[in-house]
Amino acid sequence: MPVWKLEDGLRLGKILKPNGYLGFVKVAFFMTDLEEVLEPGAFIFIEWMEKPVPYQIEEIIWDDDKTARIKLADVSSEDDAKLITGREVLISEANIPEEILDQADDSDLIGFKVIDTDKVVLGVVSGLDESGMQSLLEVTRDGKEFLIPVHEDLIKKIDARKRVITVDLPQGLIDL
Repeated sequence: MPVWKLEDGLRLGKILKPNGYLGFVKVAFFMTDLEEVLEPGAFIFIEWMEKPVPYQIEEIIWDDDKTARIKLADVSSEDDAKLITGREVLISEANIPEEILDQADDSDLIGFKVIDTDKVVLGVVSGLDESGMQSLLEVTRDGKEFLIPVHEDLIKKIDARKRVITVDLPQGLIDL
C-alpha cells in the first residue's frame, strides 16, 4: 500500500457511533453511489494524531445511499468502535470514479471551512438557505451566524477534497 498524507485523501464521511457489540460502526457519508467503491476488502483511512491510518473493510451493510454499518478489521468490540467514533473517514481520491466526485450537491457543503483569499478562516458552513431568489451559505463563527450569497463573484474556489471554500467578500459583509 503506498504511503500518502491526509491532504492526499478525500473526506468521505464521519463515524457516528458504535453499532452493536461486535465492532460495527455507523458511518454517514458526504456523497452517494459509493457501494462499488466501499466493499469488503477495500481500505479506508481514519485520522489518528493527524495521520491517516488504514483500516480494511470486512463487512458493509448499506442502510441507505449515505449511511452504512461497517465492520473494520482490528475493530472487534464495542469498546474498539468507541475509540474511532467521531472521526472522519478518508479514501484515496484515485479510488473514486470521476462521476462520483462530480456529484457533490449543495448540502454537501455543510461542514466546509470558509476562508478568505488571504487564507484567514472566516467560519464553517452550517447550512444553505434557498428560500429566496438568491441562495445563501449560512456560516457560523464564534457562535454567530452570517450569510454569504452563492455567487461566482464571491465564491472563488470550492475544494471538495480539503473541504474548504475560498471567498472574496466585500468589506463589511460579515458584519451585517
